Amino acid sequence: MAAAGEDLMSFDWMLPKRNASYAKTLPAKREAMYRGELVERAALLHRLGHGKAAVRARLAANVGWDFEGAAGAIAVGELDAIVEREFGAARATPRNKGGAR
Repeated sequence: MAAAGEDLMSFDWMLPKRNASYAKTLPAKREAMYRGELVERAALLHRLGHGKAAVRARLAANVGWDFEGAAGAIAVGELDAIVEREFGAARATPRNKGGAR
């Protein structure tokens, strides 16, 4: 214990030392992570045979759940673009069980 009038030792490892330039990159990284997760979910649901409207509704519900009471990291237009890309011409139809032969 410290005697009256003495300062307690401070430990430098108890104080966060954050690089300001790194901290500025975090919002973009976070948004990219959310976007990537939505792309993967959309692809999975499409492969499982869900329709475009069902996938869009499911992703919107997931975003609503994840960001309840706060602004989401992904705008509605971006969510629509993710679904459109997944169901676009590049991915004609989901493969049947066993894959293409």
